Amino acid sequence: MSTELIEKVDGILKNAEMPDRHTFFQIEKFIIGKEPTAQAQLWAIVRELQARRETVEVFQKDLADAEDNLELLDLKIERVNRLIKTEAEKNEPFTDLNIQEHEINIRKLQREKESLVKSARKANKKLRAILEEMAYLAAGFEKIVSHIGEMRPIDDEQAQKEMWNEKLLEEFNLRVILQRPLDPEFIKTVMCLHDDAQVKKHVVALIGQIQEKMLADRKQAQKPQIEAKAKMSK
Repeated sequence: MSTELIEKVDGILKNAEMPDRHTFFQIEKFIIGKEPTAQAQLWAIVRELQARRETVEVFQKDLADAEDNLELLDLKIERVNRLIKTEAEKNEPFTDLNIQEHEINIRKLQREKESLVKSARKANKKLRAILEEMAYLAAGFEKIVSHIGEMRPIDDEQAQKEMWNEKLLEEFNLRVILQRPLDPEFIKTVMCLHDDAQVKKHVVALIGQIQEKMLADRKQAQKPQIEAKAKMSK
């Protein structure tokens, strides 16, 4: 392995801080911003905070375990060092070999300790990143609440009506703009909404237009036959 390359890479990594988390832009636009109503945005923030809070507890436990394991490794190293001192006082045929074996075990324990320290640093870095996300989400929550008031319960009927109307209306508008057909599942979903939902009114109106066009096309297709029968009856 090239030492020069490793040093170059280490230099790049040292000067290029890349937090292991979503960017604040991603959180604002794709986690919070994708929700169609303010209440839905609050619910989304709460779900994200709940997930991150659980993750914080996991990392805190891992870091506590790592701290204890480091202490245990120090004890093991000290124990082997004392074995070396005891062995050195002996004058036996395998004393030198026993000491070499103990020294190898110490090196292995030290490498294990270094690996554990690196893992703990990574966990601590991830924990800091998650806390940054939580701070941003909490600030977003407070900002929305300051504009619309407190978050409603998830089963609040009016809030649910508003959310689903806006969500499905957005999809309806995209399909119309892109001239995509309304698939049956989408129509079934919309028809389950309350009758005063704007998106349901649009879908019902569109279905009515399609039915009228079908009837008109059928009449136009049958017109030659009707005219032919009329001529034959004369």
